[in-house]
Amino acid sequence: MNDKIVNVLDNNTNLLKKRNVCAYARVSSEKDTQIESFDAQVSYYTNLILDNTEWNFIGVYADEGKSGTSIQRRDQFQMMIDLAKTKHIDLILTKSISRFARNVIDTLSILQELRKHGTEVFFEKENISSFDPKIEFVITVLAGMAEEESRTISENVKWSVRKKFKNGEVIINTNNVMGYEKDKSGSIFINEEQAKIVRKIYELYLSGMGAPSIAKHLTNHKIKTVRNNDVWRVSSVIGILRNEKYTGNAYLQKTLRPDFKVKKSIKNDYIIPKYYVENSHPKIIDQETYDKVQHRLDSKMVNRLTDMKSFPETQYASLCHCGLCGHTFHHKINNSNTQFARRMLICSSNKNSKTCQSETFFSDTFDIILAKQINLLLENKNEVLLLAQNALETDIQYINLIKETKATEAKLSALQQKYSDMTSSNDAISHMALKKLNTEINQLKIDYASLRNKILTQYNFESKIINLKKVLKELEEYNGHYKNLDIKTVFSKVVIIKRDYIYFYINLRSIDSIELSNKGILFLDTIVHTIRKTDYHTTFGVIF
Repeated sequence: MNDKIVNVLDNNTNLLKKRNVCAYARVSSEKDTQIESFDAQVSYYTNLILDNTEWNFIGVYADEGKSGTSIQRRDQFQMMIDLAKTKHIDLILTKSISRFARNVIDTLSILQELRKHGTEVFFEKENISSFDPKIEFVITVLAGMAEEESRTISENVKWSVRKKFKNGEVIINTNNVMGYEKDKSGSIFINEEQAKIVRKIYELYLSGMGAPSIAKHLTNHKIKTVRNNDVWRVSSVIGILRNEKYTGNAYLQKTLRPDFKVKKSIKNDYIIPKYYVENSHPKIIDQETYDKVQHRLDSKMVNRLTDMKSFPETQYASLCHCGLCGHTFHHKINNSNTQFARRMLICSSNKNSKTCQSETFFSDTFDIILAKQINLLLENKNEVLLLAQNALETDIQYINLIKETKATEAKLSALQQKYSDMTSSNDAISHMALKKLNTEINQLKIDYASLRNKILTQYNFESKIINLKKVLKELEEYNGHYKNLDIKTVFSKVVIIKRDYIYFYINLRSIDSIELSNKGILFLDTIVHTIRKTDYHTTFGVIF
């Protein structure tokens, strides 16, 4: 295999110098046998590149359990492409076209983009280089075949499942449905310990307790969710209360995937037939109890849905953190369905009782502050880019990583020199000693390669600055109207300290702790807003 790759590439003039080479590995499922294949791919490519004296190792980019029909969910793949665009990669090795991408348009556009930046891709199975003049024709044919294969597999699976539905065969994923398990033959039976929890949820709800209170009750009593989590969500409680399967009956085909390339399911509003199977499995809740719960849920639906709303369009709630206790904020609407309705951000610590000194913050005011902060960034674009570059270069984790890399490199160099001195010596040398030393050298090579890979991916400054420029350009195009903006493309975290300060963290790197000092806070401004006839001055700024 090694010789074949080298022979195919020998005619390329780029081999006159050492080439920066990486590999891309992927398996499309999380089954045990394929995980082994995944690990084998990573190991194989690491050794292959390290063993070639003509190549510099730039890492193995690997996505585990990801589908090949779209590149959007493959983080490592995207990272590799970004790195190639900054001319850090000359050659990408990958097992096959289907491992790279199954969408013809994606495949061709990516290869064309990489070619512009001088990056070659070699597909081992097909023995093809992306620098081959005939590559587009070959890729179109082979990628088209792979795409058709993916579509055929998807259609076959759909046909099989729908046939079972039509025949009244119920498919229940008992890993996600509390109260049920399957025996070795696949038959569904009741898990009595979990069923007690399900019955308790129905009992509490009919006694007058709301879903949020039930979730809190279960969490406080240290009752585990079906996925063994400690914290119960309101949506999980409502999911149990709405699930007709607890009556021993089942609606089939409630959702569907419109296309094999689309991985997200949509609600089946009579697009394809639905089936209702009675007495398909043991019941945990009787029909009368279930119907009473549905009636109460339906009567409270408008208010309940309003209460559960959590800024899906902006994701403020998950973005904002309390500067006093560190918890996230949650979204709430006071006086919903009235002319006095107000959107508010509240520290999660105070969701049920006041335990944090943090104060509620009106979302309308936060919207204004957010827009002002973005406008400040746009007004100072060039300075923003310079500050971002400096922040990255002085990142303590980056500095420590550089030190560790240099130390590993020095240790590797010393061991290699020791090995060379021992083999060139006329003295009798223990074969076992040389073997042990060689093993240490190989392990250090892998450690060194891993550290370099981390620097080139997580700390690829050039790529991050290019991305920040792109974000700033897109912000300009919004022309001050940020309603549909994904805030997390700009800020990774927002810290709210009472009603006094709001700090926005630029989305450049991971944040391990919340800084509360004024050190490094830039592009400051203040807004005056009134709450219950009292004026508040809120200062806000950016942290890089």
